[in-house]
Amino acid sequence: MNASIYKALVRAAAVSSLTWLCASSAVAADITLKAITYMPPSKFEDSMAVFKSWIEKVKEQSGGKVDIKIVGGPEVFPVNDQVNAGSKGLVDIVLTFTAHAPAVPEVETIFLSKVTPQQERENGYTDLFDKAHHKINMKYIGRASTNSGFYIFSRKPIHSLADFKGMKIRSHTGYNPFFKSLGANPVGIGISEIYGALERGLVDAAPYNLFVHDMGIAEVTKYVLDDPFWKAHTTMILMNKQKFDSLPADAQKALIDAQIENEAEMAGIVAEMKAQERKKLEEAGITFTKLSDAEAKEWERLSVDVRFDDLKDKLPPEQLAKIKTMLMGE
Repeated sequence: MNASIYKALVRAAAVSSLTWLCASSAVAADITLKAITYMPPSKFEDSMAVFKSWIEKVKEQSGGKVDIKIVGGPEVFPVNDQVNAGSKGLVDIVLTFTAHAPAVPEVETIFLSKVTPQQERENGYTDLFDKAHHKINMKYIGRASTNSGFYIFSRKPIHSLADFKGMKIRSHTGYNPFFKSLGANPVGIGISEIYGALERGLVDAAPYNLFVHDMGIAEVTKYVLDDPFWKAHTTMILMNKQKFDSLPADAQKALIDAQIENEAEMAGIVAEMKAQERKKLEEAGITFTKLSDAEAKEWERLSVDVRFDDLKDKLPPEQLAKIKTMLMGE
């Protein structure tokens, strides 16, 4: 048997087993949906908390008729395979980020937004983003975080953009254009390898969201640049489109209404969790540094402009201009 097919069957069996166990330990709902997450479900992180809040709201909105079970994280399907698993119907719902950008280049715009999730629904961006996913049989439910962003954790303090020149920084294809514009040297390293790369000095710094205390990052860095970029964040909730379309209208409405309700509370959830995480990091010995006001503005401008420039070869000019107008609130 082909090895890749064998692995897929094993993973599908694992999902089925986990689903059976979940279903047998709770009161049966009319509709049970299987969800998978890009991080371990137990991780303390804003997107996971927002996702779990949405799940509870779906149950409330549906009067208990729709139940969403998280069957696992990257141990069931690797992060880069999760959206594909959702597309094929091996799971119904995926909490993910921009790992599927090669298939849906529009996802590389989600973190550039300067408007609220509510405004994105009003100006048409949410609908555009949803339709972009239909070609891979996925439906965009909505964001899983906002007002969050990415921080630079470093072995030495960063006080100026000049400090990035020559810096070895953990990166991937999404970060590369931005870091290169600062004169840094991007080094391709996966999330699971960040700790080891910093510990061994393979990189001087690494970007990540603020929630790194349980990853041990405070053990291998001493500083964090307190000027987050891409504050709108990259995380999202996707669902198998065929599955969504097969649901009764009231169940579909519950899924979307729960998301809209969640979006009104999302910023508050994120702010509270970030305050808790910051306290943990400071108590662990991390020092927060900042750029000057002028450089902070340049930092934010570059983080957005460089990414839009990079998308010129990936999206039609008219579509890119339309998206930029929507996300910049112009």
